[in-house]
Amino acid sequence: MSALTPQQIVTMTEILVVLMGIGITWAVYYRSDQAELPGDAREPPPGEPDDALPDTRGRTL
Repeated sequence: MSALTPQQIVTMTEILVVLMGIGITWAVYYRSDQAELPGDAREPPPGEPDDALPDTRGRTL
């Protein structure tokens, strides 16, 4: 037997789902204003060689 009633389990599950939704939303939008968007990247001059080690920091689409 469980120490919780079915109503308490449902209420606790609802609260946890809402908190998970808030956490996922925060994780997606945290520092998203610094993401490099298409069209925002600088275009290097045509004669400049490609980077040996590309910058992989941050989020991109």
